[in-house]
Amino acid sequence: MKNKKIFVTGAMGFIGHHWCQKLLDQGHKVYALDIKKPYPQMINNKNFLFFKKSVFNYNLVEKLIKKTDLTCHFAGIASPKEYLVNTTKVIDLTVNPSLKIVEYCKKYNKKLFFTSTSEIYGKSKEIPFNENGNRLLGSTNVKRWCYSTSKALVEHSIFANLTKKSSFVIFRLFNVYGPGLEGRVVDNFLKNAIKNKNLKIFGDGNQKRCFLYIEDCIEIFYEIFKKKSYPNEVINIGNNISTSIYSLAKKILIISNSKSKIIKQTKKKIDKMKSEGYEDITKRVPSLKKLHKMVSYRPKYNLLNGLKKYFFSINKNAK
Repeated sequence: MKNKKIFVTGAMGFIGHHWCQKLLDQGHKVYALDIKKPYPQMINNKNFLFFKKSVFNYNLVEKLIKKTDLTCHFAGIASPKEYLVNTTKVIDLTVNPSLKIVEYCKKYNKKLFFTSTSEIYGKSKEIPFNENGNRLLGSTNVKRWCYSTSKALVEHSIFANLTKKSSFVIFRLFNVYGPGLEGRVVDNFLKNAIKNKNLKIFGDGNQKRCFLYIEDCIEIFYEIFKKKSYPNEVINIGNNISTSIYSLAKKILIISNSKSKIIKQTKKKIDKMKSEGYEDITKRVPSLKKLHKMVSYRPKYNLLNGLKKYFFSINKNAK
């Protein structure tokens, strides 16, 4: 494969830094944008150009889109807690830079990878979630849905503007986890278990999620990246084996040999969270038919092995 010039926003975020490392390992030139400091192992790579700037720096963003082959727009805030306490910031960061990036990709006829979310499907009962299936969201006065709605608006903009053949891929991610994750259930449980702090579960813990280890996610991205043309479609990226949150917590306690206990939130606490704009989703399972037609790669890590690898990486970094 011919080496390419790739622009990545949110380059030092969870998904972004793993993606940048993969591209560098394969010999591509990476133009990385983030307000966070770059990972040390990348700095001395001659193919790594880092810009410690905000994605709101539209002049710079436009220049980088113009001079590269593909824009990977990964910048965002994917933490349910932030949806409640920093709602305006979540909407602003998700929507405004994204609309500009779509505009510039259209202007210069550039290709786009955009990371969207399984939040798009909301409370849909159409399990598994099909990319073209219906969305079912709560009221606009429930803050929890600000992220889903913001990502959906960007998806609409991409479909409306990038109409030329082989222009884009939208990745809807389903609970990707691994080193570098922050603000999600897996890292929260693991970090608390290591400190022997109790693992707090919202409700009865029967909520079902499908988890995908970060290495598998990046390999899937790269398989799609290598394609000669892109489908101008949404693709679910995930695993279709569902696990309850309670079962996840139990696995983590076993792996970490923790003294922590699993604590179910009291009704009073749950009512308080709901009054602050939180609403939970009972089950999330992706349909992977479209993905499996597109790539032959299948995840190498089941949940237990992925959690073990993630746990060892946290322990190693803590020493």
